[in-house]
Amino acid sequence: MNILSLYRQFFDSVCYFPKLPIKSFLIFLLTLVHFGFSVDVFAAETATENPTVATEVTPKVAKPPELSTYKLEVGDSFVVTVDGYSEYSKERIPVPVQQDGYVSYPLIGLIKVAGLTVSELEAQMQSAFSKHLPAARVFVTLMRPKRTILVFGAVEPRARGNLHVFEIGQVYLLQALASAGINYEAADLTDISIWRTGKLYKRIDYLQLMSSGGPDIPLKDYDTIYIPSIFQQRPVRVIGAVVAPGVYPIMTPQVPATQILKIAGGSRSDFADLHKSEILTSKERILVNLAAENVNAMLGPGDTLYVPLAEAKISVIGAVEKPGQYIITEPVLLGQAIAMAGGFNEERANPKKCLLTRADGTEEALDFDQVHSEVYLNPKDQLRVRERTRLDWRVITFATSFVNLLVTVLVRYR
Repeated sequence: MNILSLYRQFFDSVCYFPKLPIKSFLIFLLTLVHFGFSVDVFAAETATENPTVATEVTPKVAKPPELSTYKLEVGDSFVVTVDGYSEYSKERIPVPVQQDGYVSYPLIGLIKVAGLTVSELEAQMQSAFSKHLPAARVFVTLMRPKRTILVFGAVEPRARGNLHVFEIGQVYLLQALASAGINYEAADLTDISIWRTGKLYKRIDYLQLMSSGGPDIPLKDYDTIYIPSIFQQRPVRVIGAVVAPGVYPIMTPQVPATQILKIAGGSRSDFADLHKSEILTSKERILVNLAAENVNAMLGPGDTLYVPLAEAKISVIGAVEKPGQYIITEPVLLGQAIAMAGGFNEERANPKKCLLTRADGTEEALDFDQVHSEVYLNPKDQLRVRERTRLDWRVITFATSFVNLLVTVLVRYR
């Protein structure tokens, strides 16, 4: 029974009783309050003993699936934590997979990582570290891999050009087409072509692929997808390492390739490889040397002029794990350049004393901790990481002994 109803019954009926002395009335009132409090406590204990009453079941939230089956490729990067040995951890600067599929890591040397899953790489590094540090525990975390796909032809124009960068492990044809945005009014969807390493890889009938329900076509890094148009007369397209890639109308059946390059603002001088430029038509791919004096190549309506990126190089030397020259396709940050060289040599490097020599010979003294995300390296730049000043106590001891001996001889025979 609710304590409030007891109170109400009490006060409704108190008027029927003869007047009681004040002391007796207070004792009766305190007894009633104590009784009400005991009823509430009993009800609370009963609810606790019976958990099926007024109990909500919270649904379990499933954890997102891990990227456990993805295999590392050239260009991927990862961070490493060696528990208990921070000097061997690479948590601040990711470790990139080099062109040969290997990485160089302190204490354990070269490791073949291309083709391994994260779990396999972690197990392999754990085994290698255990030979030197039995108590070490190794954890590997994959950074988001990037895949670059070129889609051109009958697609919607984009301000940033036709190179699409996907931060996922595996890219498929339908993903690339959806990202590019097909121009359905002009596209010939029955003859889409995929080019790989300069050769025709496969022709796809998009309509048949969709009606049959797949399977989708997996793509590789730097694959090129061409979507032809159903119209005969259409403008030319310029893509790649030019100042202003895009679509440009032409008024004549044939236009020189050099003129189209000028219309697009010219090439990006530091990164364009004019010797390996290409003219892409609906039937073939023509190699053109736009750096030559006399270029006779012509473009017609619907053709595409592609100026590839040059293999520009930078040098990273000094107290790093893997000094040498590295290929870049765009300006890279100071931190990225150090990561390409395998990171600092923890025993010898002095990050506060970096020297950047530009291609024109000018030099800049840099503190890595302050400018690692601000300063960019361009082609032909050289970055030197200076070593810490270390004292050779053997030389100092020998010099001290020699001086003492010389002083002793001079004092004795003076």
